[in-house]
Amino acid sequence: MKKIDLIILFFIFLIVLAAVALFTPLLAEQSRLQDEVTRLTAEQQRVKRELTILQNEIDALSRGEAKAVMRVAREKFNYCREGEEIYQLEYVVPETQ
Repeated sequence: MKKIDLIILFFIFLIVLAAVALFTPLLAEQSRLQDEVTRLTAEQQRVKRELTILQNEIDALSRGEAKAVMRVAREKFNYCREGEEIYQLEYVVPETQ
């Protein structure tokens, strides 16, 4: 090989090395952002399902459905029927070491 061919080959190697060094962080950032998009999409779907459940509960309560009113009275206000007793249990999460 001629000396000029070696110099050209060396510069091509440097250019390829520089391109790899420049694009590697960008690819890592793109991967991180894609993971975040996936996580946020799953969170959005969860919130939509929760919103649908809450909207159905609002609709049932606004129609005055007895079953829905009784459930809310029991769960949120600790009401009970005559002769019933309410027990509230607390769960304490053990500390990890």
